[in-house]
Amino acid sequence: MGNKEYPVFEDDSSMNMCSEPVVGYAATGSGYANTAATLDDVCVSNDWDPGIGPYSMEELNARIDEAEIFMEKAERGDWSDWITEEQSRANLYSKYPWLR
Repeated sequence: MGNKEYPVFEDDSSMNMCSEPVVGYAATGSGYANTAATLDDVCVSNDWDPGIGPYSMEELNARIDEAEIFMEKAERGDWSDWITEEQSRANLYSKYPWLR
């Protein structure tokens, strides 16, 4: 059996390329019916608060600064602010036993 030679195509901008239609998709989904909710379909109360914040730029910057401190400590070898994946999983399973 001989090797089958496949044609080599040179980069040619005149070749037709396949791609998804740009205009056919809405910003909130694929453009097809029943695939994504629009903002009009979402029924969330204006006072709903998931409680995770941050609620201001100051709080956001404080969280970033704290994370950077933890990362710098870890780079110096102090891993006391971190836990392993196994410890994280054990914590989740003890808090939410239905995840097992």
